[in-house]
Amino acid sequence: MIYLASTSPRRIELIKKITTDFKIISPTFDESKISKSVNHLSLLESENKAKSVQNLVNFDDCIIACDTIVKYKDRVFLKPKNLDDAFKTLEFLSNKTHEVVSGYTIIYKGKVISKEVTTEVTFNKLSNDLINKYIHENNVLDKAGSYAIQFDDKYHLINKIKGSLDNVIGFPTQEIRNDLISLKII
Repeated sequence: MIYLASTSPRRIELIKKITTDFKIISPTFDESKISKSVNHLSLLESENKAKSVQNLVNFDDCIIACDTIVKYKDRVFLKPKNLDDAFKTLEFLSNKTHEVVSGYTIIYKGKVISKEVTTEVTFNKLSNDLINKYIHENNVLDKAGSYAIQFDDKYHLINKIKGSLDNVIGFPTQEIRNDLISLKII
């Protein structure tokens, strides 16, 4: 059985591009225990999420965990604390190219695969009015970087992306599928 160590609605939808035969398991890892300035933060968090549920499933089961962050140079943008924080994040990212980095970990029969996938996202120049409208019309508080690319048709925050769209949503399906195939899970 494949276990998705996540309760994220976006990840639950995206894993369905790979398989419909999976179960959800909530990771018990406390993300606040990791310094937000460490390199490979999303990878480290995915590893800890996967390990936190390892004793709850059978050895023959597969665990997939993922974590996504937004980076601009050495600055990391996680989920905003409040709407003011979300506004400041989007204002900062306006007219800049940043990276969306997802770390994912697969544990299967004692084997651990941990990888990072990076997608470049370039924002348009965002007005204060557009940012305010966006953060008040969408739930931005549960999104790294304070935005969701799947709402962009209405708001046009994004000028271009270079890389995986699914990665920007929070689950790099193609890369995970390839690893599940190599492990002969799917």
